[in-house]
Amino acid sequence: MAVTIRLLGLFRQYGPPEPWEVAAGERSIGELLAEIEEKAHAGYIPIVNGERKSKTYVPAEGDEIKIMPLVTGG
Repeated sequence: MAVTIRLLGLFRQYGPPEPWEVAAGERSIGELLAEIEEKAHAGYIPIVNGERKSKTYVPAEGDEIKIMPLVTGG
Protein backbone atom coordinates (compact mmCIF):
# COMPACT_ATOMS: atom_id res chain seq x y z
CA MET A 1 0.00 0.00 0.00
CA ALA A 2 1.21 3.49 -0.76
CA VAL A 3 1.31 6.84 0.98
CA THR A 4 -0.73 9.69 -0.51
CA ILE A 5 0.75 13.19 -0.52
CA ARG A 6 -1.26 16.32 -1.30
CA LEU A 7 0.58 19.56 -1.89
CA LEU A 8 -1.19 22.75 -0.85
CA GLY A 9 -0.70 26.38 -1.87
CA LEU A 10 2.41 27.32 -3.80
CA PHE A 11 3.84 23.80 -3.51
CA ARG A 12 1.30 22.54 -6.08
CA GLN A 13 3.15 24.20 -8.93
CA TYR A 14 6.42 22.46 -8.06
CA GLY A 15 5.21 18.92 -7.41
CA PRO A 16 3.90 16.03 -9.46
CA PRO A 17 0.22 15.77 -10.41
CA GLU A 18 -2.07 14.79 -7.55
CA PRO A 19 -2.63 12.52 -5.93
CA TRP A 20 1.08 11.86 -5.50
CA GLU A 21 1.68 8.33 -4.22
CA VAL A 22 4.97 7.04 -2.85
CA ALA A 23 6.08 3.79 -1.24
CA ALA A 24 5.74 3.63 2.54
CA GLY A 25 8.69 3.30 4.90
CA GLU A 26 11.48 4.21 2.49
CA ARG A 27 12.21 7.92 2.96
CA SER A 28 11.31 10.66 5.42
CA ILE A 29 8.96 13.49 4.48
CA GLY A 30 11.97 15.82 4.37
CA GLU A 31 13.78 13.55 1.92
CA LEU A 32 10.68 13.19 -0.27
CA LEU A 33 10.15 16.95 -0.46
CA ALA A 34 13.73 18.29 -0.51
CA GLU A 35 13.71 19.13 -4.22
CA ILE A 36 10.25 20.72 -4.11
CA GLU A 37 11.15 22.77 -1.01
CA GLU A 38 14.28 24.06 -2.74
CA LYS A 39 12.38 25.05 -5.90
CA ALA A 40 9.62 26.78 -3.92
CA HIS A 41 12.05 28.67 -1.65
CA ALA A 42 9.59 28.13 1.18
CA GLY A 43 9.20 26.03 4.29
CA TYR A 44 6.27 23.78 5.08
CA ILE A 45 4.41 21.94 7.81
CA PRO A 46 3.63 18.25 7.20
CA ILE A 47 0.20 17.14 8.39
CA VAL A 48 -0.10 13.33 8.58
CA ASN A 49 -3.57 11.86 9.13
CA GLY A 50 -4.66 15.18 10.64
CA GLU A 51 -1.68 15.56 13.01
CA ARG A 52 1.38 17.74 12.63
CA LYS A 53 4.58 15.70 12.19
CA SER A 54 8.26 16.56 11.75
CA LYS A 55 10.14 16.38 8.46
CA THR A 56 12.01 13.36 9.84
CA TYR A 57 8.81 11.28 10.03
CA VAL A 58 8.93 8.22 7.75
CA PRO A 59 5.42 7.64 6.34
CA ALA A 60 3.70 4.33 7.06
CA GLU A 61 1.31 2.41 4.82
CA GLY A 62 -2.00 4.19 4.34
CA ASP A 63 -0.82 7.58 5.62
CA GLU A 64 -2.41 10.63 4.05
CA ILE A 65 -0.07 13.60 4.10
CA LYS A 66 -0.88 17.24 3.40
CA ILE A 67 1.99 19.64 2.86
CA MET A 68 1.01 23.11 4.07
CA PRO A 69 3.34 26.00 3.19
CA LEU A 70 4.40 28.32 5.99
CA VAL A 71 2.67 31.68 5.88
CA THR A 72 5.00 34.64 5.72
CA GLY A 73 4.47 38.31 5.44
CA GLY A 74 6.21 41.55 5.67
